[in-house]
Amino acid sequence: MFGGDLGVEDLRACLAAIAPVELLGMRLLTQQPHLIAVPPSIPRNLLVDAVTEIIDYTERSAAAARQLAHLPPIPLMTASVLEFGL
Repeated sequence: MFGGDLGVEDLRACLAAIAPVELLGMRLLTQQPHLIAVPPSIPRNLLVDAVTEIIDYTERSAAAARQLAHLPPIPLMTASVLEFGL
């Protein structure tokens, strides 16, 4: 799949290169943190879109986690685990 060995540093670099996901709901909460405590001052359709986006993202994240849980382990031959004396 990768055409070679994937080392710990390669994996770290790959994960660090992933851009954060921009969610409308999170942006609205940052701009108006009182949304949870009082009726929102934003249009209902915008709030519906934001909540729908967060639900969709949560479902996709859960599906990805389920897929990752079923991947076979990959031995890291070059990694040292000092806690186990290796």
